Amino acid sequence: MALKQLKKLLFDRPLKDGVILNNQYKIEECLGMGGYGLVYVCTDVLTQTPYVLKQLRPTKAKKQKERVRFQQEIGLLKSISHPQIPAYIEDFIIDGQAYYVMQMIEGDNIEELLFFQKQPFTELMALQLMSQLLDIVEYLHERLIFHSDIRTPNIMMNHGNVCLIDFGLAKQLSREEDEELELRKRDDFFDLGETLLFLLYSQYKGKKKKNATWLEELTLTKEVTLLLKKLLGIEEEYQHTASIREDLNRAIQSVT
Repeated sequence: MALKQLKKLLFDRPLKDGVILNNQYKIEECLGMGGYGLVYVCTDVLTQTPYVLKQLRPTKAKKQKERVRFQQEIGLLKSISHPQIPAYIEDFIIDGQAYYVMQMIEGDNIEELLFFQKQPFTELMALQLMSQLLDIVEYLHERLIFHSDIRTPNIMMNHGNVCLIDFGLAKQLSREEDEELELRKRDDFFDLGETLLFLLYSQYKGKKKKNATWLEELTLTKEVTLLLKKLLGIEEEYQHTASIREDLNRAIQSVT
């Protein structure tokens, strides 16, 4: 394990600021290093447009399986056209290293808003945000695309609009893949429930009690409680986004 970490430190170093790739994209800063990719802010030197650039980790690029996976991620993004999902721009390979460029979404992610800026979300605000997020999930699931990583760091707020980023774990399935399809659908629904729970806890003022559950700590309408229970699998799980939409609309009505 130590040797593997050492290799990552030696070979997976981020590109230096100022490096220009493909005679067009100037690296401004490294935003982060994920499990198999490095993400940068870059500027198109021809148009001065900011973009996000993703690089397959050099240690991963040595493996055929990882190169194929990265190309699948690129293909997935190419197939998506939604105003609340970063648009694919282009991809290229330089000296055996694979990269792709996508639209940059301005704004803060939900993790930043909740845990660093301490922004509170009322029940109504939380449910309205979930409504926008469900719009995106509905679009993806109609195309049998499952994000599989709907978490607060991957949900952006852009001038009041919710955007979903980071499709590194996403997968598009066929209707024949019944078992995996149902599993990934439930995973996305569970992630929606956890996200809603984080938002609702932003207004919680009480002391966290040992072994207390959200059902004991949060004061919610029965409609919001039912929505959460079904998303989290505490009660009969949702089978389709349409059912979530119905209950979400009832929950919004219950708090207005």
